[in-house]
Amino acid sequence: LVALPFDCYLTATTTSDDDEAKIQLRLCVIRNQQYIYPLIRHEDDVETDLFLDPRFIEKQISLQDILQWWNANDSSNEVKSELQYYGVGWYGQRPVPSLGGGPGYGAEADEVWSIDEDLLEQLLNEDGVDLPVIDVGMAHGEKARGGALF
Repeated sequence: LVALPFDCYLTATTTSDDDEAKIQLRLCVIRNQQYIYPLIRHEDDVETDLFLDPRFIEKQISLQDILQWWNANDSSNEVKSELQYYGVGWYGQRPVPSLGGGPGYGAEADEVWSIDEDLLEQLLNEDGVDLPVIDVGMAHGEKARGGALF
C-alpha cells in the first residue's frame, strides 16, 4: 500500500486544465510490481477493509508514469524517490452475494485488503491521505450494474 497523487494525475492527464491544485495523496495498491489501483472503503462494511475502486479497475496506470508526472508537477521541487509505504495489508477475497456458490463455483469475488485500526487512524488523521467511502449498501451487485457508482 502506498500514498500517491492518483486523482491529480488523472485530472492532469485527461483534461487541458492548467490550474495548479494542491496535490492530495490517495491510498493505492501496487499490483504485479507495476500497476497502480486506488483503494476505497464501503459505507456499510468493516471500516478497515479496503477495496479496489470500481471506477478505475480497467485502467492500467503504471507507477513510473505517476512518479514522472509528480516529479514534473510538484511545486516543492523535491524529487520523489522515496514513497510513503504503508505495508502490504492482508489480502483476501470476499464473495459477492449471488445465487450460485462461492469463488471457484462461478460466483464473483471482490478483492479486499485489510489493515489495522491504528494504520487507518494514521492515514486519515495524521498523514491526511484520501481514502474515499462509497455507499454500495446491501444491493452492491445491483448498484454496480445499474451505474449508481458512476
